[in-house]
Amino acid sequence: MGLISNMFNYSKPGPGVEKEEQQKRRFFLFFELFFRKFWKLIQLNLLYLLFCIPPLIAGTLLTPYNATLAYLAFFLVGTFTAGPATAGAVYILRNFTTQTPVFLLSDFFEQFKANYKQSALAFLFNSLALFACYASYLFYGEHLNMGFMNYVFKAMVLIMALLVAFETFHVFLMIVTVDLKLRDILKNCFLFSILNLVRNFCSLLFAVGFLWVDYIFFPLSMFIFGFIGMRLPLLFITFNGYAVVKKYAIDPYYEKQGEQQKDESIFED
Repeated sequence: MGLISNMFNYSKPGPGVEKEEQQKRRFFLFFELFFRKFWKLIQLNLLYLLFCIPPLIAGTLLTPYNATLAYLAFFLVGTFTAGPATAGAVYILRNFTTQTPVFLLSDFFEQFKANYKQSALAFLFNSLALFACYASYLFYGEHLNMGFMNYVFKAMVLIMALLVAFETFHVFLMIVTVDLKLRDILKNCFLFSILNLVRNFCSLLFAVGFLWVDYIFFPLSMFIFGFIGMRLPLLFITFNGYAVVKKYAIDPYYEKQGEQQKDESIFED
């Protein structure tokens, strides 16, 4: 899997804590983590929003003219701002998940710069892939009349869109965790999209559900969304995604090297 950077282990049981008991406690860990890091999450959300302003402006300006151009403008501009910012945010959230010390501002900008190229390209790739799925779905629904086969093709496109979305759940986490070329990261993330299928569906339902509630209570929800809305779904996605990254990327590295994993209080960059 290449050289692993930023390694640490949060699964080591404390004295007298059995593995099964620890797994049961993990069920509640997300909510404990959310309330414990609540103010840090607000700070991270506001910081991330700054990098979303340019693509939001680009998309808003083009929306009255053409929705497709607005979508492309949003993600093309976001490639240079929101993409690297997502890597910085995921690094912070990963450290929250593993209960590892982190300095929010300095670590965010350090990861923003260190992973700028890979995170920007990953953001662009996933944006174009999702747009291709969207365009294909419209094509089979509006411009191709093949009866029952239309539904088959549309179902295949939906499955591909889900896999791309699930791959996106892992790609930025992999970028800030392992030292691999982007093509290898994408390859592994597509594998993780299947291996982590149940958790991926849970993450998707959580994110969609949160956005649906935000939509229902709009505009009152904009206050909450502005302070926590963008990072809460990503925290849940990172929390779920790290388990499979650890199992299939981090642990095999240590096994191959014949090394014991470090205690959770020790990490390296």
